[in-house]
Amino acid sequence: MPLAPATRAQLIRSSQKDDYYRSSLRNSANDAFQTLAGSRRWLEWRKEIELLSDLAYFGLTTFLGYQTLGEEYVNIVQVDPTKRQIPSPARRGVFVLCHAFVPYLLDKLLVCLENELEGGQESRRRQQVGSVPWSLESWLRRWVQKAAALCSEPQRRACLNAVFVLQQSLTLLYRLHSALFYVSGSFHHLSKRVADISYMRVVGLNSNDSTVGSSYRLLGVMSLLQLLITVCLQLNNFRQRQRARQEWSLHRKLSPQHRQSSGPRAALCILCLEERRHSTSTPCGHLFCWECITEWCNTKAECPLCRDKFQPHRLVYLRNYS
Repeated sequence: MPLAPATRAQLIRSSQKDDYYRSSLRNSANDAFQTLAGSRRWLEWRKEIELLSDLAYFGLTTFLGYQTLGEEYVNIVQVDPTKRQIPSPARRGVFVLCHAFVPYLLDKLLVCLENELEGGQESRRRQQVGSVPWSLESWLRRWVQKAAALCSEPQRRACLNAVFVLQQSLTLLYRLHSALFYVSGSFHHLSKRVADISYMRVVGLNSNDSTVGSSYRLLGVMSLLQLLITVCLQLNNFRQRQRARQEWSLHRKLSPQHRQSSGPRAALCILCLEERRHSTSTPCGHLFCWECITEWCNTKAECPLCRDKFQPHRLVYLRNYS
């Protein structure tokens, strides 16, 4: 029977099955490690245990040239760009690294950057307690600390904003890739697109394949439209924050730096520890300076006092309120 390209439904079902078996392997490894080493060590090494579980799953299947349990379930096989043979060991190795190790490394690196740029000395002392000196996280933290020590305060703020933009961009990239998969029907995972690994099926053509494919293409178009709207809204919010920051900077230049308090109990902003100016309320009811809380929301969309999560557009500027 001649081979044919795998359908979107087969690729999705195969991925779901693989996720199920990977989750089972992770849970078993976590339970075993927690029983042997205790809960504290397990919390410290949980991410590494999940990484090793994923590497073991794909290393014993894809890297060795065998089908995964999900691929075997739907009768599909991996092929290289020629569509005539299975991928080479180097191509399979690139896929395993991109699928399992790169997301882990990016997550660790971005978290270390955010903590170092935001917390400074206090965050550094807190992270060093109980850390393993020879772990990858400790090595990344030391490298980030050396790089951050060379940056001035404005550069640190700019880098912190860049980290936030990168985190949001990665999320949008995954959504874009999913929408493109629904439209084109190839490369369900971004790592397979990088390694250029596609699938062929070993079963006959179904009469419903064209109808199902049209439904997936419609879903892909709707996903692209939703992504476009999301990007436009985020850009609009960014422009509004930039405009508000410029207006606030102009106001600070035109107004005295330190106003005399009208009474002994002048309201203070806990972020700048000065008299609150242009009072702004969060959805939970706490008050801050407009500039202080908008700068805070650029990195963390939560209340600095009670940690209540909210979107920046829900901030309420209080006019004629001291």
